[in-house]
Amino acid sequence: MSPRRPARTTRALAILATAAMLLGGATATAAPGDDRALPPGGVSVDGQRIPVHGTFAYRGFQLDTNPEIRGAVHGVRRIDGGTVLYYSLGMARGQGAEKISPTWAFPNSSYPYQMSRAVDVALIDPVGLIAYRPVADPTTTFASDVTKLAGEAGALRVGWAVFPELPPGVETVQVVMPWGTAVGDVPVEDGALTPVSGEPAPRLGDGWPQTPSGAELAGADPSSRLYTLTRRTSDIAGTAAVEETTEQVAVTLDANVLFASGSADLSAEAQQVLATVAADIQARGAGEVVVAGHTDSDGSDSFNQTLSEQRAAAVLGVLQPASGAAVTFTSVGRGESEPVASNATDEGKQANRRVTVVYSVQGVS
Repeated sequence: MSPRRPARTTRALAILATAAMLLGGATATAAPGDDRALPPGGVSVDGQRIPVHGTFAYRGFQLDTNPEIRGAVHGVRRIDGGTVLYYSLGMARGQGAEKISPTWAFPNSSYPYQMSRAVDVALIDPVGLIAYRPVADPTTTFASDVTKLAGEAGALRVGWAVFPELPPGVETVQVVMPWGTAVGDVPVEDGALTPVSGEPAPRLGDGWPQTPSGAELAGADPSSRLYTLTRRTSDIAGTAAVEETTEQVAVTLDANVLFASGSADLSAEAQQVLATVAADIQARGAGEVVVAGHTDSDGSDSFNQTLSEQRAAAVLGVLQPASGAAVTFTSVGRGESEPVASNATDEGKQANRRVTVVYSVQGVS
């Protein structure tokens, strides 16, 4: 039987396990019983859980010549007056520097933020298509001081940032760290992490930074830190490209797949693509659906105008019966008048041969 380790040694091993994994000394898939392995979800230190919802790595300014910064997201938590993000970051030894440069960890902050604040972070609601940035009032930026995070190599220091209050229905978010590094599917939980440390950027395992009170956050304008996003997706074949906001969906259908050259007769593949579009319109469409046909510049203006009208009508003929009674339809032909690419190349002509379907959507509750 192996001797029992003292509590302090066990605590140190737990912290080192987290640091080793994040800084490259171990992985979460180490053999069972390996003290360096990171248990799923985090580690326990003196009976307290250090949650780990995801890890990240990046290099300052995205330059390979700069040391690699590594870290973890420890929580997105609802607090009075806002939402706080907890994370830790550091760098491994042996990268040519004994201490992290603040500019490696975060870009310089600018108006409306104070200088040297860790504000190059965001929370993304992928369902509501809203991005949240840290809040600030005229005198205070509610985020870590970057100079406090710039600790010695081999250690992880805890940072934080406060964002606007998230709607009650938001259960998970994507966390974006500096230079676009992302950690997805982070749960949104209630209450600040404890215990609270007296340090502004404590070492991981030595407590969590103090978060501002609701009264301190009252002077910040959360509405100025919200940004509406556009989601862009496409099927593998590139037949349907979708741009979506919280208010509208615009589907661009590749006429090269939907129709034979010079024809307005829909292909068999078109039926399947249009069935998917119709199902979405039926599920959440509202108001008017506008179907527009477009062509390249080959052929006469009158031929292209007629062809674009016929193709739009053909698409409408499939969508309308399958989309329910909550929407109305209009089809128009634009001919060659609205190119999205140059007609001087085959690739440009192919992009211009298209049918667009634009409709409003019911808001996300």
